[in-house]
Amino acid sequence: MATSWDDRSRFETIRPRRRVLVVVDNVTAMTRLLDVVDLFEGDFRVSLDFVWNRADPQPNGLAELFAAKGVFPVQPESPREYQLAITAGHSGLHGITAPILSVPHGIRYTKIVPEARKPGSPEARKPGSPEAFGLSSDLLLADGRPISSAIVLSHDEQLARLRAVAPAAAKVAVVTGDPCYDRLRASVPWRPRYRRALGADDDQTVIAVSSTHRNDSLLGEVCELYERLLAELPVDDFRVAAILHPHIWYEHGPHQMHRWLAPHRRSGLVVVPPEQGWRATLVAADLLIGDHGSVTAYGAALGLPTSLAAFPESSVAPDSAVALLASQAGRLDLGQSLLPQLRKVAAEHTTEKSAALHRAITSYPDEAAGRLRALCYSMLGLTEPRTEPGVPPDTTAGLPAEDWSWRPTAMHVTGVVHNGRSISLDRYAAEMLPQARIPRRSHLVVAAHHPGPRLRAIADVLVLTDGESWGQHAETWLRETISAHPGLQLAAAVHDGACVVRTRGGDQVRLAGTGDPVLYASAVFEWLAAGRELAELSPDVNVNGRPVAAS
Repeated sequence: MATSWDDRSRFETIRPRRRVLVVVDNVTAMTRLLDVVDLFEGDFRVSLDFVWNRADPQPNGLAELFAAKGVFPVQPESPREYQLAITAGHSGLHGITAPILSVPHGIRYTKIVPEARKPGSPEARKPGSPEAFGLSSDLLLADGRPISSAIVLSHDEQLARLRAVAPAAAKVAVVTGDPCYDRLRASVPWRPRYRRALGADDDQTVIAVSSTHRNDSLLGEVCELYERLLAELPVDDFRVAAILHPHIWYEHGPHQMHRWLAPHRRSGLVVVPPEQGWRATLVAADLLIGDHGSVTAYGAALGLPTSLAAFPESSVAPDSAVALLASQAGRLDLGQSLLPQLRKVAAEHTTEKSAALHRAITSYPDEAAGRLRALCYSMLGLTEPRTEPGVPPDTTAGLPAEDWSWRPTAMHVTGVVHNGRSISLDRYAAEMLPQARIPRRSHLVVAAHHPGPRLRAIADVLVLTDGESWGQHAETWLRETISAHPGLQLAAAVHDGACVVRTRGGDQVRLAGTGDPVLYASAVFEWLAAGRELAELSPDVNVNGRPVAAS
């Protein structure tokens, strides 16, 4: 016999005074709602239940995210009574009897999405409607009355547009600021930590590449951009990180996304996970390439020099913050070399551009948590907790840090030995580099675990990047690898934070420093290629401007 909700409530240890239903469409909505539910932390008077409202017919990844967050979702037909429902969507709300609080799903009213939503529902959108998505009487009203008891907006400009389209809905609108953007701003002091989590040194340029979903997005229009960036930008000067809208991940599936991006990841692309880490990546970045998605607008408002690789004018509401972004950001021309364009955007960037976009995103910067919590507790009929509402910085969860799996595993390397104590090297991702652009005088470094047998067979240097896990057997691997590959010039093992390099003649050297230890194998190759003996290598050689100890 099934246990009723009344029976379950009888056995609860904590008996809350108010219950809040968090209504979730999909993973994207869940990530935004998590910013809001933190406002109830520490309050034993309030209990939260989560529910998938079945508005999205394919909520791929949502069950896994619920589980990862320790959420046991309730069923939509649960008889439990709630005093407040919070949603980041517009559909699947007609069966909810509690007062509904609607929070933003990104920056509100920026995209024009003409196709109809699910027919037959009270919120169904008319085909061909030209309004910005979310700014429609069909989505906001039922029988002429607001579906939501409160509609949260981030900016007074949004309220003005709402009044023009749906004055009845505007009566329940409340401008609080943008909680998502405030968390981004709160993360700025943690920039050094985020850069380390991306594997970026102080002198490296981090480029964030952001794509929203649909086929007019950056990924939909110019998916080759990632390959172009990885081919043209020197490995040791740049880090490239991909921020992809969660809908992309869960439309195609994580397995498919990882298959598509596998060669890019082997070439050094950092792929930010869909649920978290995008704010940390924006804060860590020096440059941003994007499209008409909210993440691009957030990054530009934060102060990042921004280029647009895709921007469908017809899909952007003309009065929105994203439309302002289009008037300020440069356009990336894939018919030209990318690096000069990026340098130009960085050189021409002004703080005035970012300040204007910042003002267009929020009317109350850094105040959203306080204003939103006050609204929630007012709707619940409770006094607010004495503690200050938190605005936590982003975590580094899911970012690669010291994980070797994201680092380039095949590189064409050129180098110059300047004197007895200085070597400079340039490295490029071998899998991304077209044959015509491979430097004439270069050597090929390939990781021993690289899946390409041809690349491993023609390598000048093979590197065991997990030499530490081999322990004393790494020495055996070095000897046997040199013996088994007649065309190989050097075998190297990253071991104990350093690089041990072995020549065909059996000579061996250990180099240790603060940079990527795989780089040191190339330093030895160029040293020998310049006609020098391994014994002549200075014990305090300088590689790419950094001291390296050779022993």
